[in-house]
Amino acid sequence: MSRKIVLLVAVMVVLTGVLGFMKNSAQEATAISQFERIDFEEGIVTASNLNLRQGASTEFPIITVLESGRKVQIFGRLSDWFTVYDPETGYVGAVSANYIQQVEASKDLAQEEKETILDNDEVEVLQPESREAEETFELKGISEEEQLLFNLINKEREEAGVKPLKIDMELMEVTRLKAKEMVEKNYFSHQSPTYGSPFDMMRKYHIDFNSAGENIAGNRTIEGAVKAWMKSEGHKKNILNDKFGYTGIGIVDSPAYGKIIVQHFVGK
Repeated sequence: MSRKIVLLVAVMVVLTGVLGFMKNSAQEATAISQFERIDFEEGIVTASNLNLRQGASTEFPIITVLESGRKVQIFGRLSDWFTVYDPETGYVGAVSANYIQQVEASKDLAQEEKETILDNDEVEVLQPESREAEETFELKGISEEEQLLFNLINKEREEAGVKPLKIDMELMEVTRLKAKEMVEKNYFSHQSPTYGSPFDMMRKYHIDFNSAGENIAGNRTIEGAVKAWMKSEGHKKNILNDKFGYTGIGIVDSPAYGKIIVQHFVGK
């Protein structure tokens, strides 16, 4: 495509204790967003008229209507929605996945081998020497609260039989920046007024990923945030997703919630 495609998607925000926003200092809030790349590039519209919307929900405005048989380029999935590019109009938006017939993408074998080698090289560089070493020693360059959240999340994964996450220091910088901005600009959302969606923000800071997710929370304690996440199916899915191997964590004190907590997950 001749232009860079950028899709700003706002996903469901789940707020706990929102009715006490103005008078309860012990508020808690959590929200989740998950994007996944998929292994096909083209789709065909099967509905007679399919709405292309500005975001992944029927609450978002309609950009245009795609007729049956229209071919679109698909580059990701958000829950039951595909993020697509319509070559005929040049529009980017979201459509219901129920009305798109997937067309498998073909790959050159040599290209697949090349990608596999690159992926393995990346994993090898970031792979700790052993799980024992990862659990025994404190990680350098992260705060005590970040270490606590990291340990609690990996404990949940271990109990579920999922391999532990590893810290990605570049992703740490992104999550810290997101948490800081949420406090300074007084918002609670996956959609940053500065950077757009979590995935746009990752790309801006050159974070490579095949799948990614974001959990955010407002809570007085780290333990309370993790408990709230684990009670939510969406947040729990991010935490226990075996496709995610790396994480970044940002925690900033908040006058409204006690702490704003941001955790990014990526699979490479």
